[in-house]
Amino acid sequence: MLNIVENYIALKKNMAALINKSGYKNAYLAQQIGIPAPTFSVKKQRGNWSEREMLQILSIIENEKLNDYFLLELMRAEKDEPQFPISDLKKEMGW
Repeated sequence: MLNIVENYIALKKNMAALINKSGYKNAYLAQQIGIPAPTFSVKKQRGNWSEREMLQILSIIENEKLNDYFLLELMRAEKDEPQFPISDLKKEMGW
């Protein structure tokens, strides 16, 4: 469960980078989600997106290249986390 929240926080933090990588213009995305372009720019700088806005933006910009970029960012963020083989999990869970 904690991992889900951490991934959400990482996504919210990286929204500006994802938007930049997508190639879409701020004004276009602002128009598509129904907010003024200056408000969009401020939200992009501060990272204070609502969940609804994040869903709308991601539904427009999502593609395989962006998915790969975000996965890479998650992997970099978790590089210092301890890793355990799946066999240990199976043994502990009795699978």
